[in-house]
Amino acid sequence: MKRLNGLRNPLRPALLVIGTAFACAALAVAPPADEGKARVSAGKSRFDTLCVSCHGTEGAGVAPGTTTASYGPKLLGRADLDEARIRDRIIHGKHGDKAMPPWGTVLDEAAIGQLIAYVKLLAATPAGQHAAGPLAPFDLNDETRIAAGKRRFAKTCAGYCHGFEGVGGRAPDFKGRTDLPPEVAYETIYKGRQGADVMPPWGSAFTNEQIWELVAYLQYLGKQQP
Repeated sequence: MKRLNGLRNPLRPALLVIGTAFACAALAVAPPADEGKARVSAGKSRFDTLCVSCHGTEGAGVAPGTTTASYGPKLLGRADLDEARIRDRIIHGKHGDKAMPPWGTVLDEAAIGQLIAYVKLLAATPAGQHAAGPLAPFDLNDETRIAAGKRRFAKTCAGYCHGFEGVGGRAPDFKGRTDLPPEVAYETIYKGRQGADVMPPWGSAFTNEQIWELVAYLQYLGKQQP
């Protein structure tokens, strides 16, 4: 720092404070998603896009919304499916009865790894039980994620429908609400809702993590006094 009239620049302390403030602000970003949770969450999203029509919702082996057996085999509660077998089937597919396309020519290694992680979860889920619904890629109690959800909620959701901090809007209040599981909140935000309390679908406007940040904030509001 240059000296002024033989003295140290008097602006330096102020500049250091400002610089430190900007550095702290730059660091105040959402932490990375938990790697394992993020991989399984992304795998479910990919499964729901590519695989559910054959293997059924959550790998249950029935067509979505029906009790009819789907084209592909059940994946839920399959103790015989180890990682090597899952990987081989995803990459190379299967010929003959209940054929399956080879996804190794379409998906990169990261996407294949995501699918493997989710199918492993399905295979480890005991028969007769359902795997979890939509899967959060981070801890929903993370304060930084809650804060990000709060900002997005205030910008997108509060003004017209849900009110400031989820109270006093046209829609039901969120504060103190304990009947809204995270999976239901995610699905409602993603797909929207029809009927008396119509709500637009936000799945094409927000990323998976952005929706889960909103869910984290709603879960936080549910723990507050109404």
